[in-house]
Formats: sequence, structure tokens, C-alpha cells
Amino acid sequence: MRAAAAGGGDKRVRMPSLGLGPQIVALLLVLGLLGAMAIEPTRQLIEQRERIAGMSEDLSQIQRSNRRLDERIGRLNDPDFLEQRARDIGLVRPGETAYVVMPPSRGSAKAEVAKKPVRTPAPPPPGFIHGLLDFIGIR
Repeated sequence: MRAAAAGGGDKRVRMPSLGLGPQIVALLLVLGLLGAMAIEPTRQLIEQRERIAGMSEDLSQIQRSNRRLDERIGRLNDPDFLEQRARDIGLVRPGETAYVVMPPSRGSAKAEVAKKPVRTPAPPPPGFIHGLLDFIGIR
């Protein structure tokens, strides 16, 4: 038996070669899996960048508001500005006399309108037929 086996009758079962097709499919599956795994972090990164941009805009608005408030604080610490504001609401220094000029009331405005003579509008010019009748002397 050994002679028969050694004589050249080695019979192994060979698998047929599948070619490049399955290797390409496997490579595409791996690339697809890697791509799917990269989608979520990329989406999160984009959302974070949008949030950062929105928060940067909010920060700049708050900084502008703070600058306006700082300017207002500076004005409120100015004695001339405070005096002007006090005079605007009718306050005076001791010994000064305040004069308040009031606009005319509605009643006095109506009285002035009533004093004016009322003009009656001029009568409209006669029409063609009336003018013709006046010309002939019938009317």
C-alpha cells in the first residue's frame, strides 16, 4: 500500500478559486462599516460647531449689551447728566422757580375753532341745460 501511495497518487481535494469578486465584496463591506461608524461622530461634530457658532453670537450680543450698560453707568455717575434728567422730570434746586408750560387743552382748542367764522362753500356753477335756459331767458 505504501508503494501505491508513494507512487504518485496523492489525491487532495482542491477548492475551486473564487477569484477577486468575494474579496472586493468583503473590502466594500468593511469600508461601508467604517463609513457607518464615522457618520455619527461627524454629525455630532457638525452639531457642536453649529452650537458654538450660535453661542458665539449670543456672547457678542451680551458683550454689546454690557458695553451699553457700562456707558449708562458712566452717564449716571456724571452730575451734569443727573441734573439734566432731574430737570426733565420737573425737579428744581432750592430757591429756583419752576415754570411748566402746558399745551392748550382740547376745550380751548374747540373754543378757538368755534370763534372762527364758518365759510359756506360757493354754489356749484350751473349745468349746461340751466345755462342754456338762463341764456334764452326761460328760467
